[in-house]
Amino acid sequence: MEPYRVLIVDDESDFRLLLVEALDSLGYVAEGAESAEAAIEKVKEQHFAIIFTDLNMPGGQSGLDLMHAVQSLDPRTFCILMTGFATTEAAIQALKRGAYDFITKPFKLAEMEASLNRALNHYKSLRENEAYQSRLEEMVLERTQEILKLKDDIEKLFEGFVKASVLAIEARDPSTSGHSSRVAELTVGLAEAVNRTSTGAYGTIRFSEQQVREIRYAGLLHDFGKVGVREQVLTKAKKLAPERLERILQRLYQRDMEIAVSLMDGAWKEGKPYETANFQQLLNARRGESQRLVELIQRCNEPRILPQEIREALEELDDLHFEHWEGESSRILEEEDIAALRIAKGSLSDDERDEINSHVTHTWRFLSQIPWTGGLAKVPDIAYAHHERLNGRGYPRRLLAEEIPPQSKLMAIADVYDALVAADRPYKVAVTVPRSLEILEDEAKAGLLDTEALTIFIEGKIYMLTAPKAP
Repeated sequence: MEPYRVLIVDDESDFRLLLVEALDSLGYVAEGAESAEAAIEKVKEQHFAIIFTDLNMPGGQSGLDLMHAVQSLDPRTFCILMTGFATTEAAIQALKRGAYDFITKPFKLAEMEASLNRALNHYKSLRENEAYQSRLEEMVLERTQEILKLKDDIEKLFEGFVKASVLAIEARDPSTSGHSSRVAELTVGLAEAVNRTSTGAYGTIRFSEQQVREIRYAGLLHDFGKVGVREQVLTKAKKLAPERLERILQRLYQRDMEIAVSLMDGAWKEGKPYETANFQQLLNARRGESQRLVELIQRCNEPRILPQEIREALEELDDLHFEHWEGESSRILEEEDIAALRIAKGSLSDDERDEINSHVTHTWRFLSQIPWTGGLAKVPDIAYAHHERLNGRGYPRRLLAEEIPPQSKLMAIADVYDALVAADRPYKVAVTVPRSLEILEDEAKAGLLDTEALTIFIEGKIYMLTAPKAP
């Protein structure tokens, strides 16, 4: 450790040099200055732990002036005042100017050393405290950086988890690929537009940055519950599963063969000769009839609204039979096939639609297991209500308008819009943007969607956020 530097300021040269030599002999690094001005220049160049200064120095600044200057230049320095005119007023002024101690000339070297030791003990204590404080601040900074890095790592980990969850959803239902991300983007865009709205029901609502993040996570994960829905229901594009349709068509073909063989057998019994052309003619006649039935089945199998005449024509399919390999007469279309073809709209039966709708409850149960932090605590509830409708006709809880979180009302608009314009759904064709907006307005008028939120969505052109980018 370097020796402490001490500066002696006194206009008496002999006295000054005597003190410098005495301090050098005691192991200190001592220097002298003949005036306050000279001392100030030295203080500017280097640090002195202790400065002994005379109070009165002719022709310039006094010791009090020097102490005041030192307080500005190097406040860590301790000043000790030396004077031959010891008065109470002088002592008070010295202490007010920041003097650590006050000694009276003439003094013995032992008195000076005692004052110096007291000052140095205090000086060292302060420096040690400063070093400890500095180290403590460094440790706090290091710990803070570690915590921030850990927080950043946790956020990256959670982002990865959310992305993986979205991939899991889309792996179960590839036809809706990108839907979750688009709904999140549209809902966040609508929430930010609400923040810019100053009038109406949403004029007083302001979503914080954390709440917008909460909305984004709810949007990304709003359909995660689809992992709890059977894949054959989730991806059902038409009313009949492909294997069931294939079985029906195969049975119709077998029925044609059976009828043609029966007719041919009757002809033989009547004594008519066998001719290959006759059998083929009989079979072709049956094929023409069956083709009409196939076209009817295929038309009914499409997930569109069934016209009344098609519904009536379905009666014809009820009584079609073929001979089972065990020899019994069996229905070509079983009751569940007929029931599926009678679905008035879409491709799902009531039970299958209930199963699809259950994904919302599955989502809520899944998200509720995650220990969301305070700023994200509403993610499960926002996602839970995205299929609720203002008039109580939504699902799964049939909430009314005042019971639905505003974030969920925004998400409902984004969710319906994206489902309408989506071009990758096997059970529907894409709806144009203008027509989709008209449908949204019709649903708002019917009390399903929030009218004011929809106005913000349309006027703010939020729907353009997910529009295909021009090449």
